[in-house]
Amino acid sequence: MPLPPLTNEEFRTIVQRCTGIPAEALRLDDPDLTIDEIGVDSLGLLNVITEVENRCDIRLDAEGLTRFPEILAQINEKLAPPSARTENSIVIDAPLDLVWDLTNDVANWPNLFSEYAAAEILHRDGDTVRFRLTMHPEPDGTVWSWVSERVMDRAAGSVRAYRVETGPFDFMNIGWTYRETAAGVEMRWVQEFHMKPEAPVDDATMAEHINRNSKVQLALIKERVETAARSRAGAGVAP
Repeated sequence: MPLPPLTNEEFRTIVQRCTGIPAEALRLDDPDLTIDEIGVDSLGLLNVITEVENRCDIRLDAEGLTRFPEILAQINEKLAPPSARTENSIVIDAPLDLVWDLTNDVANWPNLFSEYAAAEILHRDGDTVRFRLTMHPEPDGTVWSWVSERVMDRAAGSVRAYRVETGPFDFMNIGWTYRETAAGVEMRWVQEFHMKPEAPVDDATMAEHINRNSKVQLALIKERVETAARSRAGAGVAP
């Protein structure tokens, strides 16, 4: 039987036991604090990883992770039942550099997507950006908002992202890839997720919603990026 997700308090207890840092000083749910800033050195982190792996019978890859919420998200991703997965793509008739620049300008997403009312950049470190997305209100007035983190790799033509504030999801991981074709740039979105038991919808219902909405958003992005490409070409601006 799969183990239940590791709670913040359970994780804090493990970190305290493995590092000796007082529990009250371990602000592990603060997304802005790095592991170093909390005071955990590489040996302490190794002890935490080993303890979790032995306790949960999983294997973790903490390389490149700098914050404890990222590690807890990976732990619970591995503990979760098999995830749901959606995959959608579109070909955009525009130069790759322009497609990349426009679709990775998170601050401008409200002008690129139709679903977002606001995109607030919370932190930027090189190719990593943490941001808050806020959607337009639903008919009943409900406003959905959450924090995500996005890591861009221009050389590989790929982006990976995850929700820091998971809301109704156990986890939500997102991958974007870009590939040049004879017809233009293929942009592909892959989303892997699992809904919490208390969420108002199950994995299958959410997958249906994501697939339906992704087609709408991809078509809109294609139209807006291609319009920008034509405008630049008409003005003699290099792509």
